Amino acid sequence: MGRVMTRLDRRARRVATELLLLIAVATLLLSVLQVHGPFRFVVVMIFSLTVPGWSVVGFLQIRDVAWLVSLSVATSLALEMVLGEIMLSWWWHLQILEMLLAAACAASLVWQLRRDRPFMRRSSQ
Repeated sequence: MGRVMTRLDRRARRVATELLLLIAVATLLLSVLQVHGPFRFVVVMIFSLTVPGWSVVGFLQIRDVAWLVSLSVATSLALEMVLGEIMLSWWWHLQILEMLLAAACAASLVWQLRRDRPFMRRSSQ
């Protein structure tokens, strides 16, 4: 039925999670420091399309890479649409929302990294 997740699969997921954590932290810093320009645009677009979805979908043990990436992007877009509707309804603070989303995603990604790290055996004394 489904194949077992190999060590290489786990390593690739860990590297992807670390990269997305870096993007989330960069988005948070760019927003806090109020940096504007093309660099921020690119970083925030990458963040918006990938990080919120991976923060949710990354907890699932999906082995198919195409399915994992597709579901991550779809979840990111859905979450951004819901947050956009909330902002249109009663809370229009785009920069604060961006900072809160980046911080929440970073926390989720750190949790995923800590959860997936290999267990270290204690030496018996």
